[in-house]
Amino acid sequence: MTDQRGGAGSDAHGGTGGASRHPGERPSGVMIGRIRGVPIMVSPLALVFALLVAYLLSGSIRDRLPTASDGQVLAMATVISLGFLASLLVHEIGHCLTALAFGHTVRSVTLHGFAGFTEFEPEPRSPGREFLIAFAGPALNGLLAGLCFLGLLSIGDDTHVGVVLRDLGVINLALFVFNLAPGVPLDGGRVVIAAVWAVTGDKLRGLRAGAYGGFVVAAGMVVWGTTISGDSFGLFYTYALAAFLAFAAFQSLRSAQLRGRLPGLSAGRLVRRTLPVEGAVPLAEALRRAQEVGATAVAVIDRDGNPIKIMNGSAVDALPEHRRPWMSVDEVSREIAPGMVLDADLEGEDLLAAVQRMPASEYLVLQSGRPVGVLAMVDLVARLDPAAAARMVAHR
Repeated sequence: MTDQRGGAGSDAHGGTGGASRHPGERPSGVMIGRIRGVPIMVSPLALVFALLVAYLLSGSIRDRLPTASDGQVLAMATVISLGFLASLLVHEIGHCLTALAFGHTVRSVTLHGFAGFTEFEPEPRSPGREFLIAFAGPALNGLLAGLCFLGLLSIGDDTHVGVVLRDLGVINLALFVFNLAPGVPLDGGRVVIAAVWAVTGDKLRGLRAGAYGGFVVAAGMVVWGTTISGDSFGLFYTYALAAFLAFAAFQSLRSAQLRGRLPGLSAGRLVRRTLPVEGAVPLAEALRRAQEVGATAVAVIDRDGNPIKIMNGSAVDALPEHRRPWMSVDEVSREIAPGMVLDADLEGEDLLAAVQRMPASEYLVLQSGRPVGVLAMVDLVARLDPAAAARMVAHR
């Protein structure tokens, strides 16, 4: 499955459900290994789901092999459930290796419940890459399904091994078909994005088409669940998955709308006039000087006049006014980390990717290597989503 939220910084490709994180967040779960340096994580929920699959399969296996002992049924159910998780992992490895082959940075591969995610950056720069990275995961599931069914040609499906091969074949075939359903956040949605992008030359049109496709897929699942699903658990699972797909499609559509406002938006155009002061200056005095010159940001400088910290606006707003004369600017400022320095010419999706890699409330902006001001995150958000910016200010 594919899910993309938060704009230009990263993609998260996955198996049958998922959610993305902002770049730089630590992936959740236990690391079970690495592939080409990329950590492979498994969350505890994945193991819980494997147990649930094993429990549900045991009844079906008992019906097909009535002479099997309880231990044999349990062993086969366990192998199939672990094989399901392995199939999700193979799916993600397909995304991972294809992204690496195109030079992307892959941050992690994570199995989470019935879902898998591969987080990488930056986004594909061409519809061809978009298609190949998205299609690689389902393609491997299709290959595994074919191998399982080929194995059944020489092994009867009424044997212990045959039951395992048949179920794993059906599982991988289902993963192949379902993940290619033509709607975001599924891999098929990314295929739609790539196709529309290739035909129109406009990625935003592709993103909108993929999001609308996600609503169609979710609606189709509701209809299918209502008319076909017989047991209450299957119906609940179908409705829950449809709700997730619809929500993810809504998020993708909203993201596409925000991205439509990115062209022409640069760090240099968003900088606030910035007052340079030494760290020992009392906060109240620094704010007074800033008001005099019309500055709305403050940078702490060293003896040579080089910025070393940026005043944290949120920290200042939270500080009672009567304490400001007794606090230095240095005490309410944040050191400038490498990721908090932006070039004034950085614009559009590259600008959004840069602030996603290093989340902060303020950034130092340079022009030809010289400081020109401070970019406040709330100003960038205000240009993209005024309502979200208002919520940010309200919570400060």
